[in-house]
Amino acid sequence: MKSGNMQHLDEEQLVQAVVDVTDLPESLQTHLAECGQCLDGKNSFELEMIKLGQKAEQFAPQPQRRIILPVQKSKKPFWNLLDWRNLIAAAATVTAVFILVWGTNMVRNLAEPGSEILTAEMAEAKKLMSEVNTLVDNALPPFYLVLSGEINADYEEEFYQFLIPSVEDKT
Repeated sequence: MKSGNMQHLDEEQLVQAVVDVTDLPESLQTHLAECGQCLDGKNSFELEMIKLGQKAEQFAPQPQRRIILPVQKSKKPFWNLLDWRNLIAAAATVTAVFILVWGTNMVRNLAEPGSEILTAEMAEAKKLMSEVNTLVDNALPPFYLVLSGEINADYEEEFYQFLIPSVEDKT
């Protein structure tokens, strides 16, 4: 709608003029002040809004009592711990830790030798130590003892020094 060279305010601009005129651009504010048709449109829209507000007041029921919105009760600090989801998560965590520790112990027990193997190894070690102790008492093998004619001969320290000189004696 044009009046001469100027364009009239559309419906959205009229609503904006009723709500807050200062939000309109300066050119539209001056047009509204000068144009009688736009000013009548603004005034009639404003009058309709006032009538609508009066009818709303007239037909709206009066409250019988004071309306209070329910306030959520504050939860106890440990209430969240008793939630079924938290309990399931805690049980799953404890189960996982138990399985991990139990599995680690099982693997460790499988890796360790059994008591039968340890008993056999101890018997073999005892036999080896008795052979070593026999060699400490008489270092010559039995074949050489038979050649010498003295199977149960106890040799003196000097004889062993003669056979195996010490490192200190370099003569």
